[in-house]
Amino acid sequence: MSQPGLVVAIDDLIGHPERRRQISGVADVSLEVGDSALRGAMEVEGTIAGMVDGVRVSYLARAPSSFTCARCLDQWAGVLEVEGSQHFSRAPDEDGYVIEGGTIDLAGPVTDELSLAIPPAPLCSPECKGLCPICGTDLNESPCDGHWDESDSPFAALRQLFDS
Repeated sequence: MSQPGLVVAIDDLIGHPERRRQISGVADVSLEVGDSALRGAMEVEGTIAGMVDGVRVSYLARAPSSFTCARCLDQWAGVLEVEGSQHFSRAPDEDGYVIEGGTIDLAGPVTDELSLAIPPAPLCSPECKGLCPICGTDLNESPCDGHWDESDSPFAALRQLFDS
């Protein structure tokens, strides 16, 4: 059943473990974690299963994303995809969300799951060489030509303190 958002009626499922229903819906997401962002239409599809005390939702969520490589600062866009499962019950507990009225809103739990899936230090590729720490050359595109003699640096005397 397609939803205009991610609010789903579930009264007919509570107390009926044998009942299941397919769901799909779309909601806007706007989330930033560091230099990474999720913006646009978050798509969710999955199954809601009745339980004695509530419902269990298993889903696959996709959201448009943009990332900045932690090594070379290259930027790219893609789709972040995450699988999740969430329990909703009438009584509050530490493992799930509370059912209010006869509906549940999946936007919050799905957004939480997507935020946890954002890599803390995204890489454009596992082989990314990054930037030269001295001149900033992108080492993926060209090798660094070398740098001045460090003995000419006004800080060269300090290096001797650490070379022991």
